[in-house]
Amino acid sequence: MYKKLAIQTIIYSFGCLFPRIVNYIFIKFFTKYLQLAEFSIYTDMYSISFIAISFLSFGLENTYFRFLSKKHYTSQIVFSTAVIIQFIISLFYLILSIFLLKYLVYWLGYKNHVDYLIMFILIIFFDTICILPMAWLRIKEMALKYTIINMINILIQSFIIIYMFFCYTNNNLNNSYNSYYNLYFLLFNIVNAFTDKTGYIFFSNLIASISNFLLIFTIIIEQVNIKNFNFKLSKKMLNYGIPIMLSSIAFSINENLDKILIKRWGTDIINGAYSACYKIASFMSLYLKSFRLGIEPFFFKKSKDYNVEYLYEKLIYTFIIFGLIFYVVICGNISDIIKFLIDKRYHLAISIIPIVMMGNLLLGIYTNLSIFYKIIDKPIIGTYISIIGVLITCIFNFIFIIFPNYKNSFIIPAWGTLFSYGCMLIIVYCLFFKHFRKTYNIIIHLFCAVFIVYCGFYQNLKYRLILQLLYLILLVFLEKNHFFNTKKHLQ
Repeated sequence: MYKKLAIQTIIYSFGCLFPRIVNYIFIKFFTKYLQLAEFSIYTDMYSISFIAISFLSFGLENTYFRFLSKKHYTSQIVFSTAVIIQFIISLFYLILSIFLLKYLVYWLGYKNHVDYLIMFILIIFFDTICILPMAWLRIKEMALKYTIINMINILIQSFIIIYMFFCYTNNNLNNSYNSYYNLYFLLFNIVNAFTDKTGYIFFSNLIASISNFLLIFTIIIEQVNIKNFNFKLSKKMLNYGIPIMLSSIAFSINENLDKILIKRWGTDIINGAYSACYKIASFMSLYLKSFRLGIEPFFFKKSKDYNVEYLYEKLIYTFIIFGLIFYVVICGNISDIIKFLIDKRYHLAISIIPIVMMGNLLLGIYTNLSIFYKIIDKPIIGTYISIIGVLITCIFNFIFIIFPNYKNSFIIPAWGTLFSYGCMLIIVYCLFFKHFRKTYNIIIHLFCAVFIVYCGFYQNLKYRLILQLLYLILLVFLEKNHFFNTKKHLQ
């Protein structure tokens, strides 16, 4: 069991990390070739789309996993019902968005970029449709196919971006002699209307999203049968999924409200720098994502085992330990690492990175602990907790709006991220503390990690590498028994 879980996690991690690593490589590229104001538009559009996808997904991915474990319905009925629900919601969104396009352009402040909004309406539609087929690959343990699809999509997107930035010119299209190539490049004429290079990025994403849909289309055709749609099951799935959807929206607001508001109440220059540094801080989400992809289906499958609470505690504790190591290594050396990640024009907001990264780690711990209310079919608990988190985020962002001219005021939303996720973690821990008994160990490790990062980042300590190495050696020495016992009980 342990060996299979480890292999699955490694493959999923590669499929998750490879596209993200490519994206982080492109951050350096974008910050070099885009103006701060252009990077602000780039981030703003993705922030808005992230919130939209959180709404449209309706929590159906987690709902699909949960209802498969109940065994009251066949897997074909559960999958067909979930996909049909998702398609109806997405189609309704697409029609409504087209109908309200002129109002959306005005409300979002993109009167000069209607083409960008149209592309993102389509990107959101195709990405939402692909969520459940990709989840089907995970539940069927088809990790290799899942990874290959992700890699193909990121390679397509990367190729188009590079082509647009370095090879594309109107003359290339107009002077093509062969009618075949004229037809082939006709699609790229769309970019003639773009007013800045951010449009190249959005266009490449649209092509990649369509490609992703085409790659998983066979799964929909083969596995979805309208005759398997169960109306009674659909109501149960929606009732279960809506609280998860509300939690996802709350998370999206926590992650993106600051960037949306800084653009509109601050300046594009500040938002560009803040957004770039925020993306660096989101390195922690790579670790969280790879862990969740491999572990989450395992959680649900093991929910009936006699020693399930022990396994959950061990796995969550392992996540925290490695998360703290990740935090120390990245944030403790961020002043050196950031030079290779983003252009120096964007270093203005570097001070937010340790704050936001710790917030992301606390979010990861919260996400893992939240499995306890999901397996008892009480996702509404997560909704209430997430609403509290959103309120805290809104308070900090409201303070930013009141004091936009305060020196380094952009750091206020960053602290909001940390306090929001910290409070959410404390609440879920208080509800399920009986399932997690190593609080004292975690608090010690947490304070040690924060102290080392503080010494290396804020005090620019000369010997920070030695201090970090001593911390890692001590951590391995203290926790070697934990990792040995975890492996023994997972086998």
